[in-house]
Amino acid sequence: MRKKHFRIHPVLWILIDLILIDAAINLIFAYPNDPRNITPSKLQQFFEYGRSIEGKLARMTRMTDNESAPILKTGWLDDFDDETGPIDPLDPRPIVTVYGMSHAVILAREMDQINDSLIIRRIGAPGGVPSWSYAAYLSDSRRQHSDIVVLGIMTRGIPLICTTSGATNHFDSVHPYTYPRFYLNNGRLDAVWPPFVSRDGYRDFYYDKAKWEAYLSWLRDNDKYYDRFLFHKSLGDHSSLFRMLRRSVSFSMTRKMEASVYDRLSGFKSDTEEINILRAVIVEFSQTAKRNGSIPIIYIVNNVFMSDHLFRALEPTLRSHDILYLSSHELCDPNNPKNYDSSSHFVPSINTELSKKMIRIIRDHHPRKRTS
Repeated sequence: MRKKHFRIHPVLWILIDLILIDAAINLIFAYPNDPRNITPSKLQQFFEYGRSIEGKLARMTRMTDNESAPILKTGWLDDFDDETGPIDPLDPRPIVTVYGMSHAVILAREMDQINDSLIIRRIGAPGGVPSWSYAAYLSDSRRQHSDIVVLGIMTRGIPLICTTSGATNHFDSVHPYTYPRFYLNNGRLDAVWPPFVSRDGYRDFYYDKAKWEAYLSWLRDNDKYYDRFLFHKSLGDHSSLFRMLRRSVSFSMTRKMEASVYDRLSGFKSDTEEINILRAVIVEFSQTAKRNGSIPIIYIVNNVFMSDHLFRALEPTLRSHDILYLSSHELCDPNNPKNYDSSSHFVPSINTELSKKMIRIIRDHHPRKRTS
């Protein structure tokens, strides 16, 4: 009699190969366990991008700042990371405060370097969207009066205006800072604030299961980008291949959400909640600043390959309410990639020109000395 040879089905071989590949990737490109290690390799980062939001928060969060990832400190509305430091009350120079994403912070730093006639404060958050910037102004203006206030916004941030956290607005690079969800009510903005807006508040909720579940419930009710599959930690976090799958789902969802607000050929869809909220944010920011004795300016960053669509969406509002602005398309073509670096920020020469233009706008509309 012939002996029967046991044969492994080809599908089983494929599964075995995938398991071995998955294990090898996890071993060779293991992400650093130390949350303060901010220099992982590009491949370590690549295979980490798809980890769940809770999984990323678990990697970076410890009981103290000294143990936690440095990025945990950024963006909190009750814990501003103001690089300027204390201001001498006898210094007569006008105070300029810039609020916004990294592009706005870079602008403020450049302004500070090329002039000494203004005190430049910069308050920013990684990926800060317009709702964060406006909330930052509201929080900061109660503590520090500024003669000029600049609100930074960019094209890519507009579809994200109905998010409430740096943990939901950029899946690849999670930051746990929070900000309110704005709703339009009879033409006015209503702010629904998250349960915490500080690092201490975050840790209090993060390490308390019941409070954390309450926060997740709040996210489900208020954050358009909250998604259970992307947010919740699971066994899939231990698989490099599953993490890649989750990242592809995130990419697809983000593109779908963006397409509901923005078309790359025709620009922003004017009847969307996001655009209506954005226009209301700009108007109320301007009105509030003027009531507080400040001069408001809108800094519009037109992102690479996105034309001047953001400026065109806002131009009627800016003109009808007589709001000062600087739009980057006036000095550089958004569709020319040579104007941007590898991180999609402006190249240094463009930042310098934009900073000079902003200083000219300020000097044209404000006296040389502090108003209060």
